[in-house]
Amino acid sequence: MKYEFHAQFPLALQDSATQAFAIEWLVGKSGRLPPRWKELSAIQDPLQRIALLAQAIVTPYKEQARTGTRGDSSGVKFWLEKSAQNFLSEQSKWLKAMGLRTSLPDLSAFPHGSWAVQIPFILRKPYLSKDDQVFHILDNPLKKGWVFKVPYVAPSQWKGALRSAMTRILVEEKETLDVEAWVERRLQLARLFGNEKSVGLENERFEAYLDRQKPEAAQRYRQRLKEEYTPTGFLSGRLYFYPTYFDQIGLEVINPHDRQTGVGARGPVLMECVPRRATSELVLLYFPFGPFEQSNEERRGQIAEDLKVLAKGLQAMLTVYGFGAKTSSGFGVAEDRLAGEGRLVIRAELAGGTTTSHAIPVSEYTFRTLSELDEVAQNVAAQLRRGGEG
Repeated sequence: MKYEFHAQFPLALQDSATQAFAIEWLVGKSGRLPPRWKELSAIQDPLQRIALLAQAIVTPYKEQARTGTRGDSSGVKFWLEKSAQNFLSEQSKWLKAMGLRTSLPDLSAFPHGSWAVQIPFILRKPYLSKDDQVFHILDNPLKKGWVFKVPYVAPSQWKGALRSAMTRILVEEKETLDVEAWVERRLQLARLFGNEKSVGLENERFEAYLDRQKPEAAQRYRQRLKEEYTPTGFLSGRLYFYPTYFDQIGLEVINPHDRQTGVGARGPVLMECVPRRATSELVLLYFPFGPFEQSNEERRGQIAEDLKVLAKGLQAMLTVYGFGAKTSSGFGVAEDRLAGEGRLVIRAELAGGTTTSHAIPVSEYTFRTLSELDEVAQNVAAQLRRGGEG
């Protein structure tokens, strides 16, 4: 067998009739193999069959391999409508059976002040992303896991989306903040997400995005970052994100228009998406490492403030700014009401908290909307400040 998949199964080199038969068989519309290309039967995995359709780009059957005709659905569109749901359901069962589905971590072995949140959200608008697979029959295939090929949001995507949302909130409030307040909020972002790109402590030129927003605070920010957190300027954040998996997939069509003529610039663009009303879960962990010389009171104060600001940031990211691709066009936003019961778990001494029997108690709180998460976070932060020494 040849090492290269597309070289082993050269759809583009087949005769016209074989190409047409092959496309119908690959998407499951026909159970009849092309008479002159029986070797196709070796491809059993559905997504490998879809991957082979990429070669149809250079054949007369490009549109057939994508959507078919207006009156006769075919190609990827047919597979998404008829077979994708069963495939994703089976893959999700494997993820669950192997313990790979994301769940809240057990905090009993974590240090004082650690907390985790689980948010079962509902998409209000479709979610878009860009897959690592470059050669594909569609313009924009959805990002999928390497092994199980289930649509997902990578931890790095969540981190980038949440950091962007919280940075935008900070910039919107810059006129109400003096230099010290601005620096404190910016240090908090560094504490949560790690140091910013293009922020060197020894640089004489301050060109990072937040430097430009409040230039008079740039030097003070670097000074405090160096003195209080790291002499090098490189800092790992306290937040750890888990992957989010979806068990639905659909097709979105957009038609960009020329701003001058109002006419479609290049025709419809086909994009795989996770459709609206799909549900999944966002899970993140907060691990409060920091300067050893901090007092317990200072550490609890930081944890409380981080919890409060993160609750607001999560609500803003999910319901206002969105996550994934084309968020400026309204994609990737979720409902305020959750798909189930959200959970916030914290390992800390709390005033009036419901605890288990651990030496450092673990308390759990639930919420049904993202607005309630904000209220719960405010309550837990206040209890943390009033609680006993950790």
